[in-house]
Amino acid sequence: MTGDWLEFRVASLEAKTAEIAREEVASAPMAIDGRMDRRRFIILFGAIASLAPAVADERKPKIGFLDWFRPTMKGDLDHFREGMEQFGYVEGKNYEIEAYFTDGDRALTQDLARKLVRQPVDILVALATPAVHITKETTHTIPIVMLTANALATGLVLSLSHPGGNLTGVSLMMTDTSGKRLELLREIRPSLHAVVFLGSAKDPNTATFVRETQIAADHLGIALSVRLVDRPAAIDQALFDAIKRDGNDAVIVQPIFTGWQDKIVAMSMTARLPVIADFAVFAEAGALLTYGANQAALIRRMAYYVDRILKGAKPADCRSSSRLNLNSSSTPARSPNSPGRSRRA
Repeated sequence: MTGDWLEFRVASLEAKTAEIAREEVASAPMAIDGRMDRRRFIILFGAIASLAPAVADERKPKIGFLDWFRPTMKGDLDHFREGMEQFGYVEGKNYEIEAYFTDGDRALTQDLARKLVRQPVDILVALATPAVHITKETTHTIPIVMLTANALATGLVLSLSHPGGNLTGVSLMMTDTSGKRLELLREIRPSLHAVVFLGSAKDPNTATFVRETQIAADHLGIALSVRLVDRPAAIDQALFDAIKRDGNDAVIVQPIFTGWQDKIVAMSMTARLPVIADFAVFAEAGALLTYGANQAALIRRMAYYVDRILKGAKPADCRSSSRLNLNSSSTPARSPNSPGRSRRA
C-alpha cells in the first residue's frame, strides 16, 4: 500500500517538475550554445526543491484509532504504540495516529468513523465488536485492523484464514471460554445455584456469550438469568440490589463493559454479589475471578497487521489471529468480593 502510494507521489512530482521545466524553457533566454542561463536554472531548481518538503511530510501514514471503551482505558492506545515500536514505528517520526474513545456511544462512534474515513486515514484500527461493525459499515476500501470478541459469530468475516474484504486482525474467540468461567465459579463456590449474565443489548456478540454460558449452566445444573442494558451508564445500584433480591449468587459481566469495572465491582460489593469477568482489570478492581484473554498482548498484536498492510499486504490475504493468551486471576482473600481464598492460574 505504502509503496504504491509513494510511487504515485513521485510520479506527481515528476509531472509537476516537467510542467515547470517546459514553462521555463519556453520563456528563458538561451545562451549561444543553447544552454539555459544561470538565473533561469536557479529558478527552476528552486521550484523543484520547494515541492520536496510537501512530499516528505506526506510520507508518514496516518492511522485512525477508534476504541469503543471509555477514555479511562487509554492504556489500550499505549499498548498499541508499544506494538508499533516493536516493528520499528515511532509516532510522529514515521507514522501519525488520531485516536478516539467513544464510551460505548454508538452515534459518536459512527460520527468519528465517518470523520476518519473522510480525511482519509490510511488504516483504521477498531477495538471491540460494535466499533468494528461500525467501521466496516462506514468504509469498504480503507483497511481495517480489528480487535473483537468473536469475528465469526457476528459475520464480520467468513473465515479467519481468509477474512476477505478490507478487514483483518485479532478475533479473541472469547465467547468460547464462557463455559469455563462458570466452571471456575462453581469450583470456588460449590453451593452456587443461580447466576445472572449482565450484558449489552447493543453488542452483536451478546447472543453468543449468552448461548455459550447457558450451555455451561445447563451442564452444571445452575439457573441462569440474563439482564441486558442499552448502555453502561444504565448499570446502577438498584440493578444489583434487584439481582440479589431475586436470589442470585453471582454476576457474570460481559467484557464489553470494560472501563466500568470500578463502578460495577463497587456496586456488586454493596449488594454482596461476587463478580466474574474476562479481563484482569476487573480482578484489579476487586472482582472475585477473571478468566480471559491477555488484552494488552493482543492489542500489541494488532500492530503486526498494520505493519503488513503498510508494507503492501491486502487485509483479505492476512490471516486473522484467534490466539487467546488466556489469563486467570482472583481477588486476594481480604476483598469483600473474595471467596475467602486466592486463586491464580
